[in-house]
Amino acid sequence: MLLISGLSSAHAWGEPITVVTEHSPPGEYFDENGRVTGPTAELVRELMHRAGVPGDITLLPWARGYMLARRGPNVALFETTRSEIREHQFKWVGPIKRITGGLFVRRQDDISIETLDDARDLDGICAYRGSSGGQSLEARGFTNLEQPTLSEQCLEMLMHGRVDAWMTSDIARLPIFAKTAYSEDDVRLAYATSTKYLYIAMSLDTPDATVNLWQATLDQMKLDGTLAQYYRGTYPDEMIEALSQPGHPDIPWLDEE
Repeated sequence: MLLISGLSSAHAWGEPITVVTEHSPPGEYFDENGRVTGPTAELVRELMHRAGVPGDITLLPWARGYMLARRGPNVALFETTRSEIREHQFKWVGPIKRITGGLFVRRQDDISIETLDDARDLDGICAYRGSSGGQSLEARGFTNLEQPTLSEQCLEMLMHGRVDAWMTSDIARLPIFAKTAYSEDDVRLAYATSTKYLYIAMSLDTPDATVNLWQATLDQMKLDGTLAQYYRGTYPDEMIEALSQPGHPDIPWLDEE
């Protein structure tokens, strides 16, 4: 807390920060009054309040927000996947989200997938047309793919036994369940194909003292249960538990430097 207090005093002399996000429910969206809300947006708004950052969150199309954050000055963009390509394009605060993608099956089905090649023997994998997951499997030569237009069609096909697995992520599936009579507990992750960590990406001109203040404030919000309070009931418990401890995940491309 003393560290945060000292950083806050130093930050008081800094430049205002433009904080930007995109429409991405359930994390960020407009409410009926045109206010940006959602559990991730409210978490960042509380972080701004504790860090003494004036202003509010602006919702823009992703491409425009990304351009602003690349250009600056003093722009914070969330929630942004931290990748090797983007590593030196921003300064990073987080993680604020973890997304696990893979093959989901009906909870009652006795299906075990030890390797991705095992999935070639499944009676159908559904991935909506144009999805990165479906394209990845197609590029690997999978011939047991079903690719309907909408992702919710994959859920229906899975629950009716027309396919054995659904290629999606633990986050992307949530709004789909909200539109149906099914529960997210009706399916389970049988094989994880990817894990991505999402951050607040700050433009490179942002002072290090500001970045450190945001990170220290976020870490404190993890320790005091604020992150869990905002996320519980919306995001998977496993994700919340993983994010509730300060620190960064292993970032392979940094280890290589």
